[in-house]
Amino acid sequence: MSGPLTGLRVIDYTGPLGQLAGKLLADMGADVVAIEPPAGSPARAVGPFVDDVPGPDRSLNYWYHNTNKRSVIVDLTAAEGVAAWKSLVAKADIVIEDCAPGELDTVGLGHASLRPAIDSLIWCSITPFGQTGPWASYQATDMVGLALGGPMMMNGYDAEDVPGAPPIRGHGDQGYNTACHYAVQGILAALLYRDKTGQGQHVDASMHEACSSTTEVGLPYWFTQRKNVIRQTGRHAAAQRTEPWLHMAADGRHALIFGVGRDNASWKRIKEWFQADGFGKQLDEPRFDEPAARQPGRGSPEAAEVMSELSRFIAAHSADEVYRGGQERRQSWGVVRAPSEALGDPHWEDRGFWTEVSGEGRDAPVRMPGAPYAFSATPWELRRPAPKLGEHTAEVLAEWLT
Repeated sequence: MSGPLTGLRVIDYTGPLGQLAGKLLADMGADVVAIEPPAGSPARAVGPFVDDVPGPDRSLNYWYHNTNKRSVIVDLTAAEGVAAWKSLVAKADIVIEDCAPGELDTVGLGHASLRPAIDSLIWCSITPFGQTGPWASYQATDMVGLALGGPMMMNGYDAEDVPGAPPIRGHGDQGYNTACHYAVQGILAALLYRDKTGQGQHVDASMHEACSSTTEVGLPYWFTQRKNVIRQTGRHAAAQRTEPWLHMAADGRHALIFGVGRDNASWKRIKEWFQADGFGKQLDEPRFDEPAARQPGRGSPEAAEVMSELSRFIAAHSADEVYRGGQERRQSWGVVRAPSEALGDPHWEDRGFWTEVSGEGRDAPVRMPGAPYAFSATPWELRRPAPKLGEHTAEVLAEWLT
């Protein structure tokens, strides 16, 4: 093993909410043991499944979220399982669980019951709303987390595009995975503290709070001006309507334009590009010289005129021409791609981003995202695919407990 967390032992007792946290640690080299009841983690019941046939070892969602882990069956309702859990916890550096607050402690198996006796243990609890407060016992799905946390209200369409359109939930377990990323940050910080003091601690990770911290301008606008931002098609929510960022190109695809000539050097290059094709002749007028006058979202007539001319220019070119031409002029512009187009981009291949895993019902490897970041000294490594249910029970018990 070569990851930066090699040597750490982690117990992962999670379902759909918390499973990514263990994966991130496992992919960085930690020995992550997924503790599962005899019927398996609830995450194994989340589709899609290989050939649309459900089964504990056929969930593609599980395959992705559980690489590099080992699976051990422990029945916490049986005396033997309780003893095994306590023994494994005593050998662990980190425990990650996403049970309801107090659920494990009611049977003497939670952080309040076990962690105080193990000074160095770091225990991370990932829950919808945290361990305390009036919502602590409330239930939530990924969608509920995004709704109550704020991100959903900020995503959707302009009223002019889709009158009466509701908020939009982003897919991809964004609420769950945001909570897990924050949980891992907390765990790594706790590890730094333990390195200095020898003391572990309890990390209380709330999906609600994690999602709320990602609402960008939403919270500052409310705190400072008591304004709610409004949803906008394909661009940031804002306190007032801003000019569109999506523009239809000549080939029927959309180009996404983030800013136009925010500095005078790039503005000069953009003007020359437009004018070489017969667009934007008026942009040489002095009223366009100040960056603030031509920036979208400020309500100036110059900004509206710049965006109008930009839209005409894009309509006369392919989306790829606009994207690459904008990038050449140091602009954050891109093409709105379908998943198939994004997956076919050679940039992923050049970066070595993809990895391939296999499992029950699929001998040919399935392509999935690989390393989320690259380490120069401790490379990311796919040591094993997601485990089959109970695949490593005997192996782990022998390693950890003898």
